[in-house]
Amino acid sequence: MNLKGNKINRVSMRNNAYEIIKNAIISGDLKPGMKIKDKELSEQLGISRTPIREAMLRLEDEELIISKPNSFTMVAPINITEVKEIYSIVIALESLAIQEALIHSNHSQLKQLEDINNLYKKAVEESNAKKCLTYDIEFHAHIVKMSKNKELEKLLIKLKDKIIRVESFYFHKAIPKQKSIHEHDMIINGLRNKKYKEAVDMLRNNWMNSLNNILSKDQ
Repeated sequence: MNLKGNKINRVSMRNNAYEIIKNAIISGDLKPGMKIKDKELSEQLGISRTPIREAMLRLEDEELIISKPNSFTMVAPINITEVKEIYSIVIALESLAIQEALIHSNHSQLKQLEDINNLYKKAVEESNAKKCLTYDIEFHAHIVKMSKNKELEKLLIKLKDKIIRVESFYFHKAIPKQKSIHEHDMIINGLRNKKYKEAVDMLRNNWMNSLNNILSKDQ
């Protein structure tokens, strides 16, 4: 564990400490099950232990950290049952996003979605797993943005943090297959042609393939 390159100033220590530690957990720099200590994090970030402790309490509320009083604090292990539940909720919420995107989206937004997917395709061709995950996340986030439903967007951000952590852990070296590219293309096609069922079916397939890959690796 090394967060030394992330030293922060004292202006907004609490929020910055929270964001840095959270991002380290989501990206996998702080791995599931890893024991963490406020003293070590304090030294690495160059700030006092108080904002570190406050950040860790927030992350514990978000179930990214677990602790036992007078015993240990650690990065929460990945719970497969919880993962299944989160994927089901995300599929349902993104299906709603597609429904609303069909009403609100325009040509420019669809072009942006295509551009993101082209970057995703290029990352697949280059066998760059990290970029694949980045553009896949951006692709789905843009669909939600197209819905113009801010509350839906806020709900999904927290859920997606947990999904990104899981996918970073299981797929940090895995390259998506052509099937995933095809599903993205079909989602775009469904949105462009106002075909809700086609778009939602492909969205569900896209998420379920990811979940099934996780389940196969966990066995």
